[in-house]
Amino acid sequence: MPKLILRYPDGLFGVALLLLRLSYAAIAYPSLALLWPAPSNAVSIGLGASLLGLALVLGFGARAAGALLVVVLVVGFAGTPGLLAWFLLACAGGAAAFVLLGPGAFSIDAHLHGRRVIRLEPRSPDRVGPG
Repeated sequence: MPKLILRYPDGLFGVALLLLRLSYAAIAYPSLALLWPAPSNAVSIGLGASLLGLALVLGFGARAAGALLVVVLVVGFAGTPGLLAWFLLACAGGAAAFVLLGPGAFSIDAHLHGRRVIRLEPRSPDRVGPG
């Protein structure tokens, strides 16, 4: 069984993941507005969507934000009739793929958790010890 290695791809793959994050940040507000259509919740929906969208755009906690978006989209799918429901399901599938792929190199998560280099120096002959 291969070991799971979390990487932060750069280059064209990193740009593609950045575009994916931007696209799903734009989907955050309409999908939250579908869940709570009452105008009295407009401030809380706007605040929640802004935080979710900002996390996705910056790539800060991007996997958790993407997972939250998947949950919102699936709940929206369950309560929406017609063709819009299938659109929400397709968006949920893409957001789930984003959760599995990660945010990419152009994100805050990559700067906080990725791209570390560990160099092991060879043992010199004058150092004795186990091994």
